[in-house]
Amino acid sequence: MQGKIADFSIPDIFQLISSQGKSGALSITGKERVTVFLFSEGRIVDVQPDRREARSLLGTMLRDAGYLTDSEVKRFLDAQSAGGKKLGELLIEKGKLSREVLSRYLALQIRECLFDVLTFREGEYRFEGFSVRPATWGGESIRPDVLMMEGMQFLDEYPLCRQKFPPGPFRVSRKRGERVDTYAFSEPERVLWKALDFSEDPDRVFRKACMTGLEGIKGLGALLERGLVEVSAVEEGDRIDPVQRMRKALSSRRRLLWIYAALWAGGAMAAAVWIRNALLSPGATAVFAGWVNFF
Repeated sequence: MQGKIADFSIPDIFQLISSQGKSGALSITGKERVTVFLFSEGRIVDVQPDRREARSLLGTMLRDAGYLTDSEVKRFLDAQSAGGKKLGELLIEKGKLSREVLSRYLALQIRECLFDVLTFREGEYRFEGFSVRPATWGGESIRPDVLMMEGMQFLDEYPLCRQKFPPGPFRVSRKRGERVDTYAFSEPERVLWKALDFSEDPDRVFRKACMTGLEGIKGLGALLERGLVEVSAVEEGDRIDPVQRMRKALSSRRRLLWIYAALWAGGAMAAAVWIRNALLSPGATAVFAGWVNFF
């Protein structure tokens, strides 16, 4: 089964695969990238984002959420290439991530990838049927019809919610001095409020809260209407993030330590040369010989 998105819409494609209980891979091509959804008996069990869309990759998502560092992502990806295991499986085996947390981020990855392909107006699709066995370490399978309803909601509501904020990149933070009763929050608002401690970058806040862009922007909008958060536009090249700020501070500190170490080493070498020259000078030699003859 293959064709053009303009002739057979993405919701119809997912509905057909689901209703017939098919297993296999659905590849959707658009905007110069390919996203592959894996189905098992009509339910979505995994997604393979285009490698060129780094933001949608699991390693990037977990790094942005603070679960992995850049070096850890590289180390696990190298181990993945060498051993043939998937990143999620390695993270579970090494105890870096719990199954519950991994399951939530795998589901988030599927939802975000679907929301993305729903924005395609041109492109192609191709479905190849074959047996798909869900990974034992992975998350729960997802019903396409439920996911599609969320996707339609995303297309309808996200642009409206986004209008409450600056059109370009922006930073967000809690308003200082405000007394807050978090018990008055809904559960999503409470999770989002806690995640605001993590970063000023809304994308990283949403990652930390394990929320889609729609869930995150709606939650921020509610907090903004209550006057509990402050929002400011970010100029190009001026994006500030606490994690990046900390990394820069640590880097500057390391450079200072290297400079101090070099100065100490230089001073020690100079002292050693001075002592050596002083001890081997003619005057020092004569004094030492006189002292020996005296005794």
